Amino acid sequence: MKKQIIWIGIIMAWMLCACNEEDKLMYDQTERSLNLWFGSELYSGRVDSMVYNYAYRPLGTELDSIQFYVKLIGKSLEEDCPFELEVVGGDSSSLIEGKHYQLPVYVLKAGVSGGYFPIYFKNTSDLKNREFTISLALKTNDWLTIGTKEYSGLKLIVKDREEKPIYWDNDPEQFIPLKQFFGTYSLTKYQFMIKVIGKAVTRVIYRGKPTAPGEVSYAEALYLQEKCRVALVEYNNNPDNPDRPLSDEYGPISF
Repeated sequence: MKKQIIWIGIIMAWMLCACNEEDKLMYDQTERSLNLWFGSELYSGRVDSMVYNYAYRPLGTELDSIQFYVKLIGKSLEEDCPFELEVVGGDSSSLIEGKHYQLPVYVLKAGVSGGYFPIYFKNTSDLKNREFTISLALKTNDWLTIGTKEYSGLKLIVKDREEKPIYWDNDPEQFIPLKQFFGTYSLTKYQFMIKVIGKAVTRVIYRGKPTAPGEVSYAEALYLQEKCRVALVEYNNNPDNPDRPLSDEYGPISF
């Protein structure tokens, strides 16, 4: 009799564990979370921090942006799902939302598992020669929760300081100097490049697929060089540009 009671207890305990496990599986299948990172969708191109430098802001731009990537974890969305970011740390009293940057309401479309979204930066001059950091994370809602720990937040370093790209003149084994494509560096030239290209190019790789932010291939660098040349000719031929020909401290700019 005692053995029967023991066996009944074991069976009931096993059934209870099985039910709990089934409930857990059912819950995990319906739960949704978002992983966040800067960089590319590829694993090798993911970073949790990004630098935005006002010194390299494209010329004549009132609203600039950088992109972050989100990846949905869990059941796919059956309808469009809004989400927001919020500041969770850093120099939030110095970097002021609405004054220096904007975090809009984003929408992850139904049936989509990931995508790129912007953080906007407004035109301001009160950060000159200063540097601040803020940490951002997903603002949880009824549809989405914060993702895995390593992809749960974004670190944003914001400054306004001219810093020549490391690989403009340097010639390390794995990168080609930017000067081979774009000539002598100047802030005016780099700002013009960013406006034409749409991003700050920081290095050119010899081979392989670019993954890091600002990284481009050799073939893409040649294409961007020609794109800048064409854009410069158009700029200098446009009578609406009072500073034509576009010049820097070395004279008229060329690529």
